[in-house]
Amino acid sequence: MTLPYLTDDCIFYILQHLKNNHSTLFNCLLVNRFWCKSTIPLLYANPFMNITKKNYSITMTLIFCFNKEEILQLKNKLEQNHINNINLDEEYKPLFEYTKYLENYNYFTIGSIINGYCLGLLIPYNKVYDITLIFHQSILRQSKNIKQLVISTYLFNRESAKNFNVQNFISNLTKLNSLSLILNDTSNNKINQEFLNNMATNNLQELMIDFFNNSVNNTTFEKLCTIIQEQNKLKKFKILNCHSLLNNILLSLEFQKNSLVHIEFINSNFSNVSLKNFNNLYNLKYLRFITCKGILLDQCEILKFAPFKLKELSFASNNWDADVTSLMIKYLGASLQRLLIRSPTILSIENISIYCSNLIFLKILIDTRFNCSVLPFFRNLRTRILNFSIFTSLTYNTELFINLSKNIPINISKISISYHNSNKYLRFKEFLENCHNKFEIINLNHTVELNFLKIVLNYIERSNNSLKILGLINFNERLNDEESMLLNSIKAKGIKIMEFHNLNDVCEGLEA
Repeated sequence: MTLPYLTDDCIFYILQHLKNNHSTLFNCLLVNRFWCKSTIPLLYANPFMNITKKNYSITMTLIFCFNKEEILQLKNKLEQNHINNINLDEEYKPLFEYTKYLENYNYFTIGSIINGYCLGLLIPYNKVYDITLIFHQSILRQSKNIKQLVISTYLFNRESAKNFNVQNFISNLTKLNSLSLILNDTSNNKINQEFLNNMATNNLQELMIDFFNNSVNNTTFEKLCTIIQEQNKLKKFKILNCHSLLNNILLSLEFQKNSLVHIEFINSNFSNVSLKNFNNLYNLKYLRFITCKGILLDQCEILKFAPFKLKELSFASNNWDADVTSLMIKYLGASLQRLLIRSPTILSIENISIYCSNLIFLKILIDTRFNCSVLPFFRNLRTRILNFSIFTSLTYNTELFINLSKNIPINISKISISYHNSNKYLRFKEFLENCHNKFEIINLNHTVELNFLKIVLNYIERSNNSLKILGLINFNERLNDEESMLLNSIKAKGIKIMEFHNLNDVCEGLEA
């Protein structure tokens, strides 16, 4: 009788599903030669994931992949720091060229790991960078499968980087689809400019530019605009810390009007910026403003003619008149399915209720600036899922939770509340005792406690079992007998218990 077996394709398919489970993949290495050969590319696609301070063994693996020149450089640096007890065999060849499988290169993550390794050898911090640079150059020389690249221009701006082979590095980026570029140092050196020149040839789908609070020179800025303009099908663009020349960035984005669907602005200044340029981005679906400033009411008027149909719009901690946010909701709200807003005003909530007729998910961040006089206007909200993150002072919270619970309309059947303060029991007790009884999902960042479970059970009985899913924190931890009994009573009523954070993720993606 022939024993059943899995084909190679089936094994490879199974391993693909385990690519984010490194502990299981390490076990798969030991099955046989084929499993080992198939597993290595998955393990080393992102080998720096979940590295802890106690486990820097990846560093030795990287050293094994050094060429003779890099080993010599490392030996010299170690000897300069009086470290002679590390065996670096120039002739040793590893079983695999591990670094060539790398798909996710993050300058900061890799730098942190190498820094930790060096500091563990008691190398002075001011001597660590030159050693770290050897690792960066070696990895970038060998990695031919990089798809996601997070890189800082600081890499090119030290004297020790003068021999960096940019052309070899760029030639390895044929599979690159995501670039995050951090302009830590905008000095106009040759290597920096050569790198920026060549990045314009890539077919990026995602691009992030962080000016790092630096003012870049005109040459560098022109190259950045060229990078934006010359991508074939850029889909997602994110810009951070841009305090000038934002008009030029928006003009460059017009070159991506056929493909661009997602734009995110963080800590950027819109003073004297024309929002008219948005109106050419007719495929835009996701738009976010985080800690931005400078938009005035008259700048928003052009958005009433916006041709794009947004699915998601986010506002958080922006420094402009609250009516600006309200007006943007009015002009862009008709197609919205998801909206995030911080401490909304009465006008904002009114505009959400009137103009966002297709809204499915509404997330509201509440802080000490929130005025409880807004709460009665929640009654007109037409969204299906409501998500709150609440950061407020203790003296303010009783009024907030009672009024909040009384003003949530019955058409909202799914709610998640993350409360970031003490006295969670009292606040959630106030909520459950005063809210409507038609919720299908309630998700609260409260631990499983006896008295709280009694409050939940009372709500369930009052709601005539309309509740289907309940989210709590740490419900799988060891419970006493009474807590276990109450939790089982809740489950016996057909209610599924989920971990708060998992259910929060589900709620944020539900039906959107």
